[in-house]
Amino acid sequence: SGSAPGSDRGQEKISSTTSSILMKVPLDWLREWCHWSGSATELADQLTQSGTEVVSISATGCQVKGIVTAKIVEKKPHPNADRLTVCSVDDGTGARQVVCGAKNHNAGDIVPFAKPGTVFPDGMTIKVAKLRGESSEGMLCSAKELGLAEDAEGLLLLPPTTPLGVSMESLYPGETVMEVEITSN
Repeated sequence: SGSAPGSDRGQEKISSTTSSILMKVPLDWLREWCHWSGSATELADQLTQSGTEVVSISATGCQVKGIVTAKIVEKKPHPNADRLTVCSVDDGTGARQVVCGAKNHNAGDIVPFAKPGTVFPDGMTIKVAKLRGESSEGMLCSAKELGLAEDAEGLLLLPPTTPLGVSMESLYPGETVMEVEITSN
């Protein structure tokens, strides 16, 4: 016997499983393909309104302005703290004393140096301070502190041929990257 009209006997049910792919799009690359002069947030809003979900907006490269390269001229133990060292560093404008808690550096290393007045993205401002009785005129930085890595053990050690006083932003230029969800329709 046959089926009644309108019954779904003998028909397959198609599942509406949605699969998606995440794609990272550098905004500089996108600007090569279209005329976009707005901000990343404005673009994300327009993409979301068009049905393309923007999962995240992130920045690559050095995330702190004003960090420069400096050479550790001298490293000696801190007289009042076993886990700290007192370093003399030179960024090409003269030597400064910096107290450091990292263990992976030596005299002669080239490292990122935050001078007093440098402001980090979390709002921390570098100031001249006394640490356990020793003056510190800045901070030596790890890759994590610069936004270059998720995690870091010690200072970011730069190649020995790196010139002094060079902006870390020029050594590690960044770009804005948007991660979008591409769904199959």
